[in-house]
Amino acid sequence: MTDRYEPVNSQDWKQRSKEGEYSLKNLDKDWHGVFLPHLHGVTETDRGKATHGKARAFADIDEIDSRGTFQKAEVSKELKRMNRLELEGRLGITSNKVDDLLERAERRTVAMSTKHKAQKGEIKYKAFMEVVREYRLTTEQESTLKNAVRVFAFVEEFSCRPPTFVMGFITLLELASFLYTSTYLYTTYEVPITWTGPVPYCSALIYNPSRRWELWRFASYMLVHIGIGHFVFNMIMQILVGVFLEMEQCGVLGSFKVLVVYMSGVMAGSLGTSLSDPATYLAGASGGVYALIAAHLATLALNWQEDSQIRIKKVVKKPITKIIRLSFIILLTLHDVGYAIYVRLYDPENRTGFMGHLCGSLAGLTVGIFVLDNRRVRTWEPVVQWVSL
Repeated sequence: MTDRYEPVNSQDWKQRSKEGEYSLKNLDKDWHGVFLPHLHGVTETDRGKATHGKARAFADIDEIDSRGTFQKAEVSKELKRMNRLELEGRLGITSNKVDDLLERAERRTVAMSTKHKAQKGEIKYKAFMEVVREYRLTTEQESTLKNAVRVFAFVEEFSCRPPTFVMGFITLLELASFLYTSTYLYTTYEVPITWTGPVPYCSALIYNPSRRWELWRFASYMLVHIGIGHFVFNMIMQILVGVFLEMEQCGVLGSFKVLVVYMSGVMAGSLGTSLSDPATYLAGASGGVYALIAAHLATLALNWQEDSQIRIKKVVKKPITKIIRLSFIILLTLHDVGYAIYVRLYDPENRTGFMGHLCGSLAGLTVGIFVLDNRRVRTWEPVVQWVSL
């Protein structure tokens, strides 16, 4: 009898390998130890029979089915207590998806319970494993369009739970201030707002070098903008960069970390400008925006190896993400430096606060290294963090 070989399509082989990686048996190896203290109603299966092939697979499924049930609240608390690296690196889910997966598993448990009605908050272990399997298969083998969008978003999953309230609140505050200032200039001085002006010298919020004793101006200048173009550009950059940075941090504390980075850039921008260009008025949120941009560089430096080793393959494991983030930062830096040189040489009347941009960037980088999430603290990182501070 001669052996017969059948060619296998490489795409089919990859698909089978992926499905094998996310089989219930492999997922059970990762999750069972975590759930063990919380499982109830566990039954024993016959492990004495030697089984092969499909029979062995059915036996594995029966064993998973016999794991019993657990209480949703207990496991939710357990998973949220785990650090981010362990949750994403070992179990393959992000912290902002825990509640969603548990809710899906609870609904599936109700659908599976034909003989005995499941109690509220009770979830079958097998139902949860099936939900995790479907979640990882669908999100990690997503379409090219969704994958590209996720790469540009800098994070492995879109989520606003908890809401990114810091960037939203600051943006709304700056919008309200811009509308009020524009209305005040027109109604009081009959000066209409244009794309490039006017400069609201009369504002009590603008940084006025002749009124340095009014200390609030060192921070409140971020609420004042010079024209529609200045405001629109800052708000677009603030939302694109700031919201995604805030989404990348963990929980409400992460949102406050982003606020610290933003305000450090604002304060550094005004202090740096007051020292280098003591006669320059300062307006706009550029110091805070550049701090947010540089903070992305800080997160890359802190989590470079962790992003490469992480088990979730949606975005952060792909080198293109790091390339995009670095390219974005480099392009903005080159643009600002080039434009600053051009203004100094050919447009001396232009009073753009480039020193505020530079100081904001430095503050965002150094403060970001110190306060932003660090998935795994290595021996050299605390030294760098304290030096940055």
